[in-house]
Amino acid sequence: MSVVSIDALPADPLAALRELTRGEAELEAVRRAKVEAARDAGASWEQVGEALGVSRQSAWEYYSSAVRSKLASNVEANADLTETDAMDLVVDEVRAVRRRRRTN
Repeated sequence: MSVVSIDALPADPLAALRELTRGEAELEAVRRAKVEAARDAGASWEQVGEALGVSRQSAWEYYSSAVRSKLASNVEANADLTETDAMDLVVDEVRAVRRRRRTN
């Protein structure tokens, strides 16, 4: 499958580069959505990495960075939670995710 038709690019090299850059941003958004869909469907990071042609670790680091950042900010915002309360919240969230995966 060809995503880019060289003949469809502008003749001006700089305009073509701008169009390619825009296309890369669109492709990255689609790729992120498909990684998320694969994970929601139960695919492992090993499987995702293989499909992307990278290691499991690389796939996890790249595609989970936004989630990890959000979690870090939540930790800072909830510094007053005890470790037990935090663990209870985590367990509840994991159970909710597993329930959603079973119903999908």
